[in-house]
Amino acid sequence: MDTHPIYFVFRDQRLQFTGWVRYTNRALFPNPHGSTLNGQTLLEFPWSQDMGSTDSVKVKSAKLWFRLEYRPDVPPAARRTHHSHNVTLWLFKINFRTNPMRNTTFLSGKEFDEHATLASSLSLSLNNLGWISVDVTNTVREWYGSSGKHRLRFHIDCSGCGGLVSPVLFHDTRQANEWENPFLMVYTDPTVARRVRRRALDCSLAVRGQCCKQRFYIKFQDIGWDSWIIAPGGYYANYCRGDCGGVHRTPDTYLNFYTQAIEDYRKAKHSSIFQPCCAPVKFSSMSLIYFTDDGNIIKRDLPKMVIDECGCP
Repeated sequence: MDTHPIYFVFRDQRLQFTGWVRYTNRALFPNPHGSTLNGQTLLEFPWSQDMGSTDSVKVKSAKLWFRLEYRPDVPPAARRTHHSHNVTLWLFKINFRTNPMRNTTFLSGKEFDEHATLASSLSLSLNNLGWISVDVTNTVREWYGSSGKHRLRFHIDCSGCGGLVSPVLFHDTRQANEWENPFLMVYTDPTVARRVRRRALDCSLAVRGQCCKQRFYIKFQDIGWDSWIIAPGGYYANYCRGDCGGVHRTPDTYLNFYTQAIEDYRKAKHSSIFQPCCAPVKFSSMSLIYFTDDGNIIKRDLPKMVIDECGCP
């Protein structure tokens, strides 16, 4: 269904009833008490109704993040000897549905092949241990598109790691930050979530020279921030442009009485001392998922990162 903005004119301002709120990045966390396979806890992601459907959500990409570290029993001397070696790990999607009364399963040989599908594989140097990501786009697309929304289960096979390293799956969940555990980052095309009413004149709709908000996208790769930011890949920061000097304003358009008094004085005295500027009048925050200096991953909401409205304060 096509959607179009609806505009209302109130005095000399344009009110826009639109602004589809869109969710383009989502982090999913596995159940730390889920099923186990061959002695290893599976990365088990439950489905929730608010994740959308294939009719409204298109998965662009998906990555599974987890830590790969030296095993505690590997001595420092062995770590120095093997630091330049390569290891291989495989990621399997597990297709069986465990009995809820028995969450431990052992599969080997042909049985494992019947219930496991290779989702991805990765070879890396032991110089690059720590947080790693594995592309699981196709698997997550199939999961979103499945008719029955079952749990998505991953099994990490590190048998090609030579007994040197192993994936770090779960810490003590009573104490650890959830961002220390594995997570699934899903990047989707925008979906309709809700409507918001906002007063914001977009420059694509403004009269030439009028104060307005210009949409402006910053791609983190262009400024070198992609090396430490996991998500998003960029965002609309926006900026303000236009002239405020010739705008006829009614009293209700001023942010406060001080601004109105200064503007009325400027007009009455034809003063060039005070020149109103088109400037941000409303900001919003944005969420970042990023690496800290010590290699941990955290999520933080940064205030005043997005210009929502511009005006002549």
